[in-house]
Amino acid sequence: MQTGFTPGAEIPFEGAENFRELGGYPTADGRYVRRGLLYRGGNLDTLTSAADRAKLEGLGLKEILDLRSEGESDQHPDPAVRGAHYQRVCGMRNADGSEMDFSSRGIARIQQEKDAYERSVGHPVHDFYWFSVLYAQMPFGNPAYRALFALLEQRRVPLLFHCSCGKDRTGIGAMLILLALGVSREDALADYMLTNRYRRKIIECFLADKPADERELLLPVEGVSEPMGAGAIDAILQRYPSYEAYFAAEFGLTADKLAAMRDFYLE
Repeated sequence: MQTGFTPGAEIPFEGAENFRELGGYPTADGRYVRRGLLYRGGNLDTLTSAADRAKLEGLGLKEILDLRSEGESDQHPDPAVRGAHYQRVCGMRNADGSEMDFSSRGIARIQQEKDAYERSVGHPVHDFYWFSVLYAQMPFGNPAYRALFALLEQRRVPLLFHCSCGKDRTGIGAMLILLALGVSREDALADYMLTNRYRRKIIECFLADKPADERELLLPVEGVSEPMGAGAIDAILQRYPSYEAYFAAEFGLTADKLAAMRDFYLE
């Protein structure tokens, strides 16, 4: 691993925050995630300056996987990036399997989904607790993460995967990648929580006028919640005896395939 580099360090852009890579994290077998291959971020339409465009294209991306809904991508379309193939597979789904759309046109449908959940449990719930349930479902049967791991197995790197703010759909996906490569639960969760560092000013502005006893529950609106992220990871071991069993069942990564993936992405 190159010295002088902190895993999870933000890559500075003029028009974006929370853009970073997964390289540098240590794994249980003493190796490190290779740098320059796996990037995570948010909306790319904010990278409008010549410097930002040059830096983005300088990453040499081969693939961009957009985890947003059609509505979100229509409102904030990704710019074309020279040399990169683009695909979009939404990372969160409604109960019927359709895309969960966080754009302005999808808000009413999201409320309908929550109303249906409240009817199923028989009482109102705070958004925090409903989204905690959704988070715990995200690692399973998710077409977006299956597309993500297919790209990893095909070695279509350098790869950028992103959603709107680079925190939720992107954050869970990043944790899954790190766990697959043998990074510890603690480091995977720490990478997830770095969103709150890089979006600190946005979070503080949003929470400034909110009641103190509500701020922890409202944090996930602009940041991330450790219980939510940990809940998504822990749900894996509630369904499967090991992470390896999970990756085999969900993504077809047999022991040999997982070992080959680690050999490629680790050093």
